Amino acid sequence: MLTLFAYIIFAYGIVNMIIFARGPFGIFEWWRNVSHRISDGFGELFTCPMCLSTWIGLMFSAINIWLVPTVAFTPFNMVFGVGEYIPLVLIMDMGFTSGIVWLIHQFEEMMERVGAIEEYVDEETITPDIEDDNEEY
Repeated sequence: MLTLFAYIIFAYGIVNMIIFARGPFGIFEWWRNVSHRISDGFGELFTCPMCLSTWIGLMFSAINIWLVPTVAFTPFNMVFGVGEYIPLVLIMDMGFTSGIVWLIHQFEEMMERVGAIEEYVDEETITPDIEDDNEEY
């Protein structure tokens, strides 16, 4: 279970860094700009959390199958065993990684919106009502 949690956090962190961070020496920002110049579709891959996480899931699964087969660290390599049902494991790891990264990203976006709404309520709604009451007297 801890391995699965670590996988989820690692996948989300990698995707979040590549899409939103400037990176050391601006490498992620530079790569996003280059990829957009190559092709709009290719550039979109590095600006979309759901798109990039699909391919990150494939990469992690392939690394687990062919480079580190002794330890299962991707979700469906843990379920089916490393080296068993390889095409199925690759596809399911892609889908799982994409879905879980999208879910975390949506939760983060929702929390940002909720925080913005609370600030708006505090500053715009409550304060003007108090000032309006004082002006009437």
